[in-house]
Amino acid sequence: MTLPRIYFGADCDPEFILKKQITVIGYGSQGRAFALNLRDSGCNVQVALRENSASRQQVLSERLPLRSMAAVAKSDIVIFAIPDHEQPDFYRSHFPSEDRGNRVLVFLHGLNIHFGNIVPNPGYDVVLLAPHGPGKDLRDNYVQGKGMSCFLAVAQDVSGRALKAGLSLAAAIGADKAGIYETTFEQETLGDLFGEQTLLVGGLAGLTMAVFQTMIENGIPPENAYLETVHQLRMLASMIEEHGPAGMIEHVSKTAAYGSLESMQTLFNQQFGDKLQEIFGGIKAGEFNKRLMADAAKGFPVLKQLLKAAHEDQCQLTAAKFSRNKDES
Repeated sequence: MTLPRIYFGADCDPEFILKKQITVIGYGSQGRAFALNLRDSGCNVQVALRENSASRQQVLSERLPLRSMAAVAKSDIVIFAIPDHEQPDFYRSHFPSEDRGNRVLVFLHGLNIHFGNIVPNPGYDVVLLAPHGPGKDLRDNYVQGKGMSCFLAVAQDVSGRALKAGLSLAAAIGADKAGIYETTFEQETLGDLFGEQTLLVGGLAGLTMAVFQTMIENGIPPENAYLETVHQLRMLASMIEEHGPAGMIEHVSKTAAYGSLESMQTLFNQQFGDKLQEIFGGIKAGEFNKRLMADAAKGFPVLKQLLKAAHEDQCQLTAAKFSRNKDES
């Protein structure tokens, strides 16, 4: 298997985008980090928001040029930092088929391009630039001079310079210091969706709730269950990042290591593996994308119902109580 290429500062031409008009659409976690990092790298960047956006005052207070969504018409590079489900309608409204080419569209997640929710004008360069962490960390790492690694992919290269533009943008947000990992829209999309659903978000939250509930059903007080689960997650996650899964197990007690490795054989059996394959298959086939977009079109009733149930879970209620106690102390 060929390993993906990793680019660093020497591979990037930071001046390539300096004279181009860059517009960041949206000012959420990633949009803010992109806009501020690009500005501080000397780029000609502006932020485009809806007239009723709650972020307008923040953009102005952070001394960034604020424009309407129509600003994309005169932009050389457009960075899509609005939620995935809003991007298709935005694209259809602001990028007519007769629009000029010679423009770079930058996506922070590959979902809409990979699954065809957006079919870009054949005259555009289309690039993926996906940081490996939340926007706050992207900004903090830039300010501290460390940078954050990212994925980079090219879906359309009309100009012959799409990769060069992507590398220049990656360097401007600080990724050249930590590593710019070459990938494809398909690989980033499937990996991101599967990873967050089964481990990083869904798996972590779901397993935490299930373990917590089993403790409660066996007579362990909620406070004890919280301290034995949620309270220790950050420390163990840091150990996994530093040492890997097996290395983390080596660094805990022999009792914890023996019991954990033994229980893993029972929990994560063939049936569990089959379920993971089923989830991955549904993502790859576009079934999740269809459900997501259908729920979004209706105002997310399914998401709201599921989130309401999660907030009513006893593990969540106990975690909220600990959080309140911490704030009051």
